[in-house]
Amino acid sequence: MRLFLSSHLSLFFITFIQGIFVFCYYWFLGFQELDHLFYVFIIQILSICLYLVYRWIQDFKLYRWLQEPQQEELHIPYMGKSALGESLHERQCIITQLYENKLHKVQSDLNERITFIDQWVHQMKTPLSVIHLMIQDHDEELFQQIRKELYRLEDGLKTVLYSSRLSLFEKDYTIGKIPLQSFMNEIIMENKRLYIQYKILPKTLFPEETLFVYSDKKWLHFAIGQIISNAVKYSANKSDKLIFRIEKQGKRILLVIQDFGVGIPSQDIRRVFDPYFTGINGRLYHESTGMGLYFVKEIMNKLQHEIKLESVAGEGTTFKIYFS
Repeated sequence: MRLFLSSHLSLFFITFIQGIFVFCYYWFLGFQELDHLFYVFIIQILSICLYLVYRWIQDFKLYRWLQEPQQEELHIPYMGKSALGESLHERQCIITQLYENKLHKVQSDLNERITFIDQWVHQMKTPLSVIHLMIQDHDEELFQQIRKELYRLEDGLKTVLYSSRLSLFEKDYTIGKIPLQSFMNEIIMENKRLYIQYKILPKTLFPEETLFVYSDKKWLHFAIGQIISNAVKYSANKSDKLIFRIEKQGKRILLVIQDFGVGIPSQDIRRVFDPYFTGINGRLYHESTGMGLYFVKEIMNKLQHEIKLESVAGEGTTFKIYFS
């Protein structure tokens, strides 16, 4: 109602001015019967009020739609019987159809690109596996460096694959019951080559009682792998310790991954989860892309796990993941 009245405020003003003009005009002509003059003025006011009531009935749904909270889904309401309402309805239908067609095209292009990336990544895995087989019986320094670069290639391919799928996360996840200790032992064993290359000794502090969490195993595996990769990379030549700890805190289960590497400067901590942010350490370690921790934060948000980061420059970094 407020929007309707404010949009017709000028009509009220013009009608009032017109009424005063008619009143003054007849008064100066000598027609000074106040009863008749007020009668004409009141008839004019009533006529405009009836007109506004008619317009309100005609455009009621249109004004109600304009004052409704914005909705994310596409919705085309019926906007009343007036010529304006019907014209707006038709226009909205056309615009919505164009928008849906463009959205479907973009979605189709995105799906094709994701399919291509998936196929390309899987094709690249084959030559990497062949190279691993070719050098597995050699322990010379040269082959150690080759294994290190192969790991970087594999980690990069995995990052590309999951980054392409992240936009379709809602269609590609399954929540299940995961025994956290055995799950973490599996991830630690998968990264044993990385520990050997960077001379890191992982240590587990797990309770004897098996603790279960509910999450998507594949996405959680990738996120924790990114944290471990960062921890190892920034601990090289600084520390040989990497601690994994699991503990129960009330109704929540806490997973802690703690390294004793270079740490994160205080001015960078609040931005480490931003995309493409590398900070001071990224300028010292040029292989940093600034995307790993961004993916970790996005995945944890989508899985509804709380993640916290604590770090002191020169002393190390601690990641805490809370499972409810």
